Amino acid sequence: MSQQQAGRVIDFLSLVERLKRTKRTGWINSGIAGPESIADHMYRMGIMALLVEDAMVDRTRCVKMSIVHDLAESLAGDITPFDGVTKEQKRVLEQTALRDILATLGSDTAAAREID
Repeated sequence: MSQQQAGRVIDFLSLVERLKRTKRTGWINSGIAGPESIADHMYRMGIMALLVEDAMVDRTRCVKMSIVHDLAESLAGDITPFDGVTKEQKRVLEQTALRDILATLGSDTAAAREID
């Protein structure tokens, strides 16, 4: 790995790290003590996907989807249906955020293509 590639990976991981510090909006809005972070949610989803025993389900794909499905929230935030943001606005915000995140990693990399 080149120094430039290593720098991109570090920048990407710094963005992903935000998910550990960002508490889920729905929990906060509901006044739940000790709200989970977005990363907590993604981790639990990954574990749930790992436990699937249905032969019709591609478990590996489900695990991968679980650990990347909220990456955009590191930039876009955890937008709930009660935040006054339309579904279309949320889609655009999250697509833009994911594009920026993948550009940080290097949009032409195998990892970025797999995440996308």
